[in-house]
Parts: sequence; C-alpha cells; structure tokens
Amino acid sequence: MKLVRYIEKMRHQEVWGVLDGQSVYKLLGDPLGDWQQGEEIGPLDHQQLLAPCRPRKVIAAAINYYGATDWEESQTEPVFFLKSPTSVCSAYSTIVSAFDDVPTWGEAELAIVIGKTIKEAQSFEEAESSIFGYTVANDASCENLGQRDHHLARSKAADTFCPLGPYIDTEYDWHNKKIEGWHNNTLVRAGNTDSLFWDPIRIVKELSQWMTLEPWDIILTGSPPLTCPLSYFEDGDWFVGKVEGFPDIRSSFQQSRPISAGAREKFSMQKASDSGSQRIY
Repeated sequence: MKLVRYIEKMRHQEVWGVLDGQSVYKLLGDPLGDWQQGEEIGPLDHQQLLAPCRPRKVIAAAINYYGATDWEESQTEPVFFLKSPTSVCSAYSTIVSAFDDVPTWGEAELAIVIGKTIKEAQSFEEAESSIFGYTVANDASCENLGQRDHHLARSKAADTFCPLGPYIDTEYDWHNKKIEGWHNNTLVRAGNTDSLFWDPIRIVKELSQWMTLEPWDIILTGSPPLTCPLSYFEDGDWFVGKVEGFPDIRSSFQQSRPISAGAREKFSMQKASDSGSQRIY
C-alpha cells in the first residue's frame, strides 16, 4: 500500500488516501488495521497533500553512513537526536527559517514509519515487524549558536524543518537504493542505503531498548556524505531530496528575517577555512 494524507476539497478535512498508479482513492477504515479502497479522488498531483502521517515524535540518526562527516572507524553507533512533531510538513512545503544569526541547509534521508508499539525488541524479526513502511524526509538544519551542542533544539526542531512524503510505502525494499540531495542545480549529497552504518532494522531494535516506539513515529536514517563543501540556503532557493523508488520531494526556502551581514561573513569564513570541522549531520 502507498498511503497518503490530503485535504478533501469539499469538506476541507484531512483524509487518508491510497495511491494506486497515479490516482488517489479514499481509504475507508484504519490504515493500521482493517481498511478498504474507496472511490477514486483524482490524480496525485491534483491533491493538496499533507505529510503522510502525524508522528508523536521524530527521531533522527546522524553519522550513519560510512564516509559521512565525522564518521570514524572507532564509532560504535550513530548519534541520535529529536526533531519536534511540528517540524513535520508536506513533501512540497516551504522551509521557513526565523533565525537571523545562523544559516540553514537541507539533507535528503530515508525515513522509517513505525506501525505498532515496540519496546525492548528481542530480535531483528520483532523490530522489522513493527515497521509500517518507509517515506522520504528532508532533515532541514541550521547552525547552532556559538558552536555549542550541534543538536540544540533550534538547529533541528524548528517548524517546517522536516518535509516528509509524499506517501508511505508499506512494501518498500530499502536495500541498495540511491539517495541524493540537490541544492538548486548542484548535487550536494549522494550515497546508497547499502552504506548505512546501522540499517533500518538495527536502528529500530536498538532504539527500542531505551525508547518506546509508537505508531506513526518517524525515524530518519541519516544523510549520505557531502559531494562538495556545505552550501547554505539563500531566500528563494530550493532543495530536492531523491530516494530511489520514491518521487522527488522538493522544498523552497524562505528566510523570514534577513541574516545579518556579520553572521553571514562569519559562516562564509568558516566554510572557506574548514567545512569538515562543522559537525555536519
């Protein structure tokens, strides 16, 4: 099943739908339980799509690709952090930064969608059975204040900082899939899911040892390595996330408050001197 959420035009309500080919059909029932395919609504590209689910929490893995920034052979696990539920928006939303002192960038990632509660999974089979499906995410991020902890809440969890979708694929095979991130017309990140340090099943199993995972929780599996020095968004730029087997997700960028000249000069100098020391996750 390919599950979408959209705005029903007549009643202006949020509705579940099933994508069959290029057409959306109304979903009748519970997408996590018993459901049926209802009437045809129309082509996917004619719908006002929402993020394909409303997660209670968004967990993200960092430094989870061999060769990613800061990856070391001595590493034993990825870094994990949280993004807020309100950071989630549709696959084609505008990323809006309210920060006038730090720049922002995008990261294309494969995302896991949890389908049933799991805690302290005893096997990889149990962990895999808790996965409802997969979707595509853009882990929008900005530099932190004063180069303190990279995972300050505002660096990762601001509203609109997690475009997601356009649908959840419950039959997706995550093995050997290309992932790319494009900033305007420049390829900025590229990799393959076979280069994940922890694969999706292991991520779920290990997370469940210390965090209860619940239906509709989202887990971002990490961003592949940079292909060029990190580039920051300018007002009006766009970012495309490509995960093989899914449609591209595309987000425009809006700087709601101009970055000060001093802040922009600071980060331009930092990039020129050593982009690899910025803890780019």
